[in-house]
Amino acid sequence: MVSTPVPDPKMLDCPALVTIQLVSGKWKTRVLWHLRQGGAGFGDLRRAMPGISAKVLTEHLDALVADGLLARTESLEGKVLHTRYRFSDYGFTLIPVLDALGSWGLNHAERAAGHRFP
Repeated sequence: MVSTPVPDPKMLDCPALVTIQLVSGKWKTRVLWHLRQGGAGFGDLRRAMPGISAKVLTEHLDALVADGLLARTESLEGKVLHTRYRFSDYGFTLIPVLDALGSWGLNHAERAAGHRFP
C-alpha cells in the first residue's frame, strides 16, 4: 500500500516561506549570492565575507550541500586538498529567485533613501 505524503502546512498557507527558511540567515544568502558568479573555494568565500568564522561557514556550506543547492568537489594538488563549492543543477534554479530578490532590494533601498517611513 502506497501512502500519500501529507503536505507541509507551510506549503498550504505560504509556499514562499519554505524558500525563505531554506536560504535565510545572515550568511547563507551571502554565500549563495557570491556563488552566483561561479564556483569558489572555502578561502575565497571567507575572504568575500569578512566576519564569518570558519565554523559557521562550514556549517552553512554543509547545510546548503545537504539541501541539494550546492555541490562540493575536492581535488588534491600535491599535499593540499582544495575544496570548491558551486551551485548544483537543482541549485541553479534558485539563481533567478536570488536575482529577483536582489533587484527588489536595490529598488527598495533607493525608495527608502528618498523617504522616511515611520
